[in-house]
Amino acid sequence: MIERKPSRTKVASTEALATGAELYPIFRRLVPLDGPLTAQVIDAVAAQSGLSDRQIRRLVGRFRANPVASSLAPTPRGPRIGSHRIAEPVREAIDRLTQEVFLTKPPPTAALAAREIHGLLIAQDGEFCFAPGEVPSERTLIRLIGEISEPQRARSSMGSKQRSAHEPHPGAYHSEGLLDLVQMDHTRADVILVDSVHREELARPWITLLVEVWTRSILGFYVSFGDPSIFRCGRAVANALLPKEPLLEQLGVDVSYPMYGQFRRLHADHAAPHRAESFRRACLANGIDPDIRPRGPAHFGGHIERLIGTMVGKMRLLPGATGGNVTQRDGYDAGQAAAMTLPEFERWLLFQIAIYHNGPHKGLGGQCPAQAWKTAVSGHSPLLPACLDVEHLTRQFLPARQRTVQAYGVQILHRRYWNPVLAARIGQQITVHHDERTLQRIYAEIDGQFVVLPVVGDYPDISEPEWEAERQRQRRAGAAFQADGAKAATARYIQAARREVAMARQRTASSRQERKRQEREGVAHSPQAKGRIERAEVHWIPAADLPDNDWLKWRK
Repeated sequence: MIERKPSRTKVASTEALATGAELYPIFRRLVPLDGPLTAQVIDAVAAQSGLSDRQIRRLVGRFRANPVASSLAPTPRGPRIGSHRIAEPVREAIDRLTQEVFLTKPPPTAALAAREIHGLLIAQDGEFCFAPGEVPSERTLIRLIGEISEPQRARSSMGSKQRSAHEPHPGAYHSEGLLDLVQMDHTRADVILVDSVHREELARPWITLLVEVWTRSILGFYVSFGDPSIFRCGRAVANALLPKEPLLEQLGVDVSYPMYGQFRRLHADHAAPHRAESFRRACLANGIDPDIRPRGPAHFGGHIERLIGTMVGKMRLLPGATGGNVTQRDGYDAGQAAAMTLPEFERWLLFQIAIYHNGPHKGLGGQCPAQAWKTAVSGHSPLLPACLDVEHLTRQFLPARQRTVQAYGVQILHRRYWNPVLAARIGQQITVHHDERTLQRIYAEIDGQFVVLPVVGDYPDISEPEWEAERQRQRRAGAAFQADGAKAATARYIQAARREVAMARQRTASSRQERKRQEREGVAHSPQAKGRIERAEVHWIPAADLPDNDWLKWRK
């Protein structure tokens, strides 16, 4: 069933309201609000207003229901807005075809859908076969399509992000104070970066941002070329929890960035890394409630969505900016214009975060996020526990896997890791955390502590994505070798081996049949005639009679 917008009521004109204002004193003085309407009252009103008895009775009913002057104003003439004189079978067919033709993904234009519906309704060989006079015009069909409610159009023909703006969302998602609520999300930056060695075009990086809702401050961030994952979510959360001074010193950036601290709730979308068991366990172990919003609608994360839009918009000033769509890149090669490396982009991003913190924010009533943070921190307890182990914290937010300890240690992706501590735990299942930036070690969580497990064997000190990329390259090289004649040769060898097996079976069967014929029959009362076996006579030549060159040969 199609949901339609409520019909608009006709609005009385100024002349009609003036007429009602003239009649109002008369009705107020002569017409009682309850009791029977007598003939004397009707005659008195008719004498002063000049209205007929029928008009007076109709106006009295409206006046008693709502004793104001506007109730006596003449109603606009014509049919009610939104009403249609369409036969019920035709209306049902129009609603059905509207759902099939217009309420789809992606939806056609209203004019195109109306033309399609009109043709299907009057087609002689179609399902409905209505007469042309019974079917409304295409313009009427366009108006009927326009009457469909926005929520139904959104549910039927829009994605989750676009649909959110067309559906009702009462209420608000409130923060109860400083570091009570933090929202996190990821986006791909609208700029292409270059590598740090050859300064050649590389890729667009991913940015993870965390906003503290009470002060609208950017509590943490993380930049990487890799797609959002448990590892990168953990890096971003750790960045939000810890002070930024070591990071600023490492990058050589001189800005004020005092935002950090232990927050209570982490609000994120329904992405797989946010729902991962290891990520949730790490959050809960540090007193953070991983509040994952429902699948689909984006209005729950409005603060972080607006912040990402603000930060991405600033990237249009950078060399290599890709813009928001293809039209903005018309005649512009973003890859050729790219000039910034990942560390340079991180430094630029830190400057933009500082600019954002020192600018007025409408959500704060014109205050700056840095100002709101300073005010809120002045009466707040310590932002982090005094005995916080930073190394332990960062390892908690690494991706985790369950592995059973074998005699050779723990295996991850064909690599083995060992520590003498594992000797007593062979056969037990333990939790191991791995940092995808290196293959040299993993961390086993044993008795609440992290034990370093070095890799067994000689592996290069590279990241796991680089290692997997090299493995894929080798697999592609192997596939190319197979395609370049090796696969055909393998097929020939398989056929030859199969033929050899078939010949062996045939020779074995023939030999068995020959042995059966040689063995003949078993013991019986009648004697079996033994056949005579003729043997070829062999003539030996004395060795003294053989010539020197062919003495090994024998002759009959």
